[in-house]
Amino acid sequence: MSRIESTLLVQKSVAETFAFLNNPESHRRFIPRCVEFKQTSAGAFGQAGTTVKGLLNYFGVRIPVDYEIIEHQPNQRLAMQGMMGPVRFTDGYILASAAEATHITFWLELTMTGFTALFQPFAGLIGNIHAWETLRNLRRELASSG
Repeated sequence: MSRIESTLLVQKSVAETFAFLNNPESHRRFIPRCVEFKQTSAGAFGQAGTTVKGLLNYFGVRIPVDYEIIEHQPNQRLAMQGMMGPVRFTDGYILASAAEATHITFWLELTMTGFTALFQPFAGLIGNIHAWETLRNLRRELASSG
C-alpha cells in the first residue's frame, strides 16, 4: 500500500468547502476523468455507509468505480473507500480553518491487487499524479462556485 498526502489552501470558509465536498454532483466535477458519480444507497449522501457508483473515462476506456463513505465529520473530514477493477483505494479530505480560507489535506492510499500488483512500485507516482489533478480541479471548481 502506498499513502500520499497533498494540501491546498482555498479562499472559501470551511463550511462552504465541506458543503461542496458533501454534494455528490461536485465529485463528478473535480475527480479526474470522472463522467458519472451516482449515489446507489438510500438516505443522505453525507453518511458513513453511503454507496456510490462512479465511471471514469481514460482515453475512451470506461472504468467503473465503486465507492463507500467510511468517515463523515461535518466541516472536518470526509473519507471514502473503493474499488476500481483490481485497485483498492481509500481517500479523504481533512479541512482546517486558516483565517478566512480553508486548508484542505487530500490523502490517498492505493493497494494494487491481482495483475496490478506488478505496478505497486509505481503506486506512489500514480497517487501523486491523481492527487495533483484532484486538487487542481477542486481549486478550480471551488473558485467558480458561488
